[in-house]
Amino acid sequence: MKFNSHSAKSCSARIGTLSEFQRNPDLTFETPLALVYTKGGSVPHLTKDVFQMITTDPQLLSVSLTSTLSMLESIKYCNVNFAEFVGMKEYLNFLTFHDPCYAIPSGYHQTDFIPLWTRNGKYMLTPNKYMDIIEAFKPDMYVALHDGDTNVNSSKKRVSKAVQRTGTFFEQCLARHLASDALKSSEILGAIEGGYDIEARTLSINLLKDKPVIGYIIDGLHNNGPDVRNISTDQIKQVVAHTANLLPPEKLKVSTGCWNPLVVLDLVELGVDIFDTSYPYIATENSEALTFLCDHNVCNNIECVISFTEDRYREDFSPICSQCECLACKNHTRAYLHHLCHTREMLSMVLLMIHNVHQYLEFFKLIRESIKNDTLQQFRKKINLKYKQANNS
Repeated sequence: MKFNSHSAKSCSARIGTLSEFQRNPDLTFETPLALVYTKGGSVPHLTKDVFQMITTDPQLLSVSLTSTLSMLESIKYCNVNFAEFVGMKEYLNFLTFHDPCYAIPSGYHQTDFIPLWTRNGKYMLTPNKYMDIIEAFKPDMYVALHDGDTNVNSSKKRVSKAVQRTGTFFEQCLARHLASDALKSSEILGAIEGGYDIEARTLSINLLKDKPVIGYIIDGLHNNGPDVRNISTDQIKQVVAHTANLLPPEKLKVSTGCWNPLVVLDLVELGVDIFDTSYPYIATENSEALTFLCDHNVCNNIECVISFTEDRYREDFSPICSQCECLACKNHTRAYLHHLCHTREMLSMVLLMIHNVHQYLEFFKLIRESIKNDTLQQFRKKINLKYKQANNS
């Protein structure tokens, strides 16, 4: 696998290409890119056929160990890789440790173990146990075992422990990776920790920056879950800019979590290449439709998000967005979605997920186009203005 960046700078918006995947050498992805969020390897609320109706473009799937660990013994028994086991072999996958949509319980630290929180409870992982799982799953890309249990309120001692343990775990995972025949087609990423401590971030980078990895995940800024939507750029900008500036410009930079679109645009400008679609999933779970891309002069959408829990949509027979090309907007009305949400019909989640994933993938297409056309600043101003108008309405 290769990542080629079209910019020599580390901390600036850039177009890149991911290509030469051993499992599917014909696929190429442009960055900035949104990994498609999955549970158990499938897009939530959508069948594979419906997902393929949303987009015919190749997609890179985000798969969390949290939602897939229960498959381990079956995958071993079938002797296939994870993509084949879940029937998604057409798609490449990126395996992360935690599920970005669910807050991680803080604490429970042990020197040689990392807790993984699954539906069946806490599962303690050592680097060797973790790499046993990786060798069974054979993901296309994965992150080395890391201690990301830090946030803006973490103490210096907790941050220091996270950096030290992550460095130690990375060395053990990398040694297994390089010696493994099963992982010859997989790429490993390192996690940069350090919370909001600049010196700790520098130490974490120095431990990993010369290692043979495809890229890095900028971790330890939050504990995942829906609250990440409320984190502002002002809170994280200094840390991310410092980290991006010190990392090699030719390597991928990844930031997972349900960042709101304003923060995504700011992180893109700081050189982050890969995100995920946990934000539209969280919106769907809240019975919301994303409308932040809408031009209110055309489709009359002033809000950035429509909540179908509100009664004002009971007799609104317009689509979510008159300009949207998704299946939900082409075939259904707001009144129908309001009815489905209030009667708790499963179809409500299906239609909202169709719309929200479509909108978010379009968002990243527009980001890439604006970088190529040198109009990212104008695009950022337009989205910022939409949020400002929505907040003042």
